[in-house]
Amino acid sequence: MAAVIVTAGIIVVSLDSAREDVGRSTYFIIESDESVDSIADRLNDEGLIRSPGYFRFRIRLQSKGDEIVAGRYRLDTAMSTSQIINALTSENAALAQEVSIQFTEGWRTEQYAEAAVAAGLSFSVDEFMEATRNPKWNNEFVFLHTRPSGVALEGYLFPDTYNFRVDATPDDVIQRLLATYEERVTPEMIARADGQGMTLHQIMTLASIIEREAAVATERGTISSVYHNRLERGMPLQADPTIQYQLGTVTEWWPELTSADVQRNGVYNTYLNPSLPPGPICNPSLAAIEAALNPEQTPYIFFVATGDGTHAFAVTLEEHERNIDQYQRGQ
Repeated sequence: MAAVIVTAGIIVVSLDSAREDVGRSTYFIIESDESVDSIADRLNDEGLIRSPGYFRFRIRLQSKGDEIVAGRYRLDTAMSTSQIINALTSENAALAQEVSIQFTEGWRTEQYAEAAVAAGLSFSVDEFMEATRNPKWNNEFVFLHTRPSGVALEGYLFPDTYNFRVDATPDDVIQRLLATYEERVTPEMIARADGQGMTLHQIMTLASIIEREAAVATERGTISSVYHNRLERGMPLQADPTIQYQLGTVTEWWPELTSADVQRNGVYNTYLNPSLPPGPICNPSLAAIEAALNPEQTPYIFFVATGDGTHAFAVTLEEHERNIDQYQRGQ
């Protein structure tokens, strides 16, 4: 009998022991209402336990099946099965789960809010939008000081892929995006805005229009030159994306325009107003900001889409009309 007990003890110690002497950490997520059998199988598949059967036996022997807490854990292959069970049944051992969100250049702020909500962050689109209108951000980030009063954070929420805790608040997200902008848009770049005779806010507004117009990256600098040339001549920019921004709704943020839309009055109509709109129309990439700061030196003041993502540029109205005939009126 003693030999049997000793043998059983050896087996238990062996089954309970860690899979590896030198640990390898990994994240392990337990879903709500996940069964003990499923958890045991996945722990085994991840190389975290020696025996799923032993894990099930220990959980049921100790009546801990109902004590397993759903959440995200950082486990290690050097942990024993007992240690893993203790971690999974400890109220405070689960980590706050993180989600990855890609905020794409050219998106307006409402699209950022929708992406955050879709990823599982626990706030509404309206709550996020309201947080972007809080005047406190001006006190935290100097680069926002050239914005006119009443203009929200459109343009300054730096596009990139971020990881956030699922319990992140709108302020947490906004703080991170603005801090990234502060890191990427350097003081030297901001100083170059002065060299263009423009405020940073004007540069950001122009960069946002370039972002929406330039489907092909190599054209950013040329499109920037057209807009700079127009501004110098006091000509309206005639940029369709600014009207799209004005007319966008939750069902279609960037609607196709009609000839009637172009005639609608509004501060973002750059056909009727010979100046920049009040602020950015999207959150532009660093490349678009660079293009706004460093336009190519060209004589162009017109361009028209060719249908393949590129544009045909022109110096004179006559040349521009020929381009329209060639690329658009025949379509």
